[in-house]
Amino acid sequence: PEFIKKLEKQFGFDKPPLERFGMMLWNYIRFDLGDSYFRDISVLNLIVEKMPVSISIGLWITLLSYLISIPLGIRKAVKDGSTFDVWTSGVVIVGYAIPGFLFGILLMVLFAGGSFWDWFPLRGIVSDNWDQLSWPAKIADYFWHMTLPLTALVLSAFA
Repeated sequence: PEFIKKLEKQFGFDKPPLERFGMMLWNYIRFDLGDSYFRDISVLNLIVEKMPVSISIGLWITLLSYLISIPLGIRKAVKDGSTFDVWTSGVVIVGYAIPGFLFGILLMVLFAGGSFWDWFPLRGIVSDNWDQLSWPAKIADYFWHMTLPLTALVLSAFA
């Protein structure tokens, strides 16, 4: 009971709904998103901390999906009705049918030590020894970590 009262006060459930809604809008205007219940830091700080990874993945997905989609579309238009056109249409249909997150889980299970091969890292954007690597090794390590997420998301994007 004491813990529940504390939570109700913390999240504003001790106030009427209209007042809570007004407080929520006012907090959003001031970028006060509150504190994370699990991490015990500001939600805004969590967002800022994760933003570079999200931007990086978004930029790579955009670049790769255009680099794949445009030449693929041109070739499919030129070779209309060919075996290439039929097979790539099948791949595109499968890409539509499988959601990106599900394909990502499949890639993790197959290639990130889930059940089969342990070829790629399971999490993180760089390795723990990132500071000790040379520049070429840092670039290779970064792309090694980005391979599975980008593969899953690019397949969904260009399908």
